[in-house]
Amino acid sequence: MAADGLTGQVAVVTGCTRGFGRVLVTMLADHGARVVVSGPWLSESEELAGELRGRGAAAVAAPGDVTDPAQVAGLADVAIERFGRLDVWVNNAALATPVGRSFDLDPSWFERSLQVNVLGTLHGSRVAAAAMLPRGGGVIVNLLGRGDDARPTPHTSPYGASKAWVRSFTRSLQREYRDSGLVVMGFNPGMMLTDMLLEPQVVGDAGAAAMKPYGVVTRIFGDPPDVAAAALVRALSRPSPPSSLRLLGTGGMARHVARAAGRAVSRSGPDVPAPSPRRIEA
Repeated sequence: MAADGLTGQVAVVTGCTRGFGRVLVTMLADHGARVVVSGPWLSESEELAGELRGRGAAAVAAPGDVTDPAQVAGLADVAIERFGRLDVWVNNAALATPVGRSFDLDPSWFERSLQVNVLGTLHGSRVAAAAMLPRGGGVIVNLLGRGDDARPTPHTSPYGASKAWVRSFTRSLQREYRDSGLVVMGFNPGMMLTDMLLEPQVVGDAGAAAMKPYGVVTRIFGDPPDVAAAALVRALSRPSPPSSLRLLGTGGMARHVARAAGRAVSRSGPDVPAPSPRRIEA
């Protein structure tokens, strides 16, 4: 990427009409990037693109259901047709599956996780690389999450397994394209206070029991999505973006614990909303 940061760069963010994606694409636009707004609901994409244009940004909306390879390919086409290039692609679209034991979940949840989290990342990476490699490179960002270190993720096994795949896939691309100019970044944003975290679906008594500690966990480790978005924007603004960025590594966790302790002593700091689980049938 250019040494002057994001100004004039062209970015596609999948699934960016809500949550972290919305914050990120807005921040990219505010930093001078030209953006393609996408999500499975075109009306939401068009509304957000209009808001960004109202702020003076260059933004266009396009259909972006990541389970449809044709729509994913169309995002790159729109970027190139409208802005003449593609510099940054963020595979942000993700599906959070219900909290519950693996065999309490309907197999359809595993299929949905595969379609969105795994194949959606594959489709986006293929399309982005095809557009970037002839120009000498670009940056693909793959969103990681709980489970990407291949450790057990009890009660969220479909999501955890999908993120383990994304990390392995990301590392394979890094090795395969290391001399091409293509940067493939694995980005773990930590615990973000979005609907995905705060309004989980729960299946069965085991799933409900697993949610009990989450009020404390989110108070300690949760951050507004702006924190992760700002960190990623800073990384993408560098002349040489990193191949890995993890906000809740050992150091990050220690800082969050210290922050929580300080808030407890001073009885100050913003209120952190507690998760509101919703019980559903398997």
